[in-house]
Amino acid sequence: MVSESADVPGGRWGDHNLERRRAIMAALIALIEESEPGAEIPLQLIAERAGIRRSVVYRHFTDRKDLDAKTREFAVESNVDRLLPTLDLSDSLYDTVSGIVGPYVALVEAHPRLHEWVEHGPGSHDPAGRAVVTGTKAAIAERVSTLFSMSMALLDIQEPGVEIAAFAVVSMADGAITRWMGTTPREYPAAEVTRLLTDSICYMIDGHARAHGVEIDPHLPLRELLDRTTTDA
Repeated sequence: MVSESADVPGGRWGDHNLERRRAIMAALIALIEESEPGAEIPLQLIAERAGIRRSVVYRHFTDRKDLDAKTREFAVESNVDRLLPTLDLSDSLYDTVSGIVGPYVALVEAHPRLHEWVEHGPGSHDPAGRAVVTGTKAAIAERVSTLFSMSMALLDIQEPGVEIAAFAVVSMADGAITRWMGTTPREYPAAEVTRLLTDSICYMIDGHARAHGVEIDPHLPLRELLDRTTTDA
């Protein structure tokens, strides 16, 4: 993780310092989730929540900007693994897509203020802050692109623009979820948002496949779907 970089010495004191840094970042995250969007969170309050003196914070972070930047990285990296899907041929296409969308919808719904802070809080528009946000979305899009490319290759479909389509899917889902979170009162529950987005993405995949003469049943296990389409080819 970037937030656990090599500037922390090794050995017992290195482990201690790493845990202290995590405690400080966790304290800031907890306060963000408890505060109104855009509220200023004093350093003294962060230190008190972490159970340390204010001066100790500066032993682990160069300044408040560094604390905000490292906390943004920590918040993103703590959750990014569950947002990066893997391909399981026993799952259906629909379940695979839902497995990508559902955890992200659930994460944003569970941590709306943290999501807002990561995207728009202090330092979010600095080059480093934007790199964390866009880099995470790019990592998800690249994994989606890999899934698309593998599926296309197995179906013997040549689609050179699959990476662009993958980024379009991620941008569409992110924009829709952000819009949903900003709607008061929310008309749709998280499960319905996941369903709508999953349907939309499956329609997109099916449309690309049909353009190449392949029809896809999104509810078949991927292994069976691939067997059928390659046998029919």
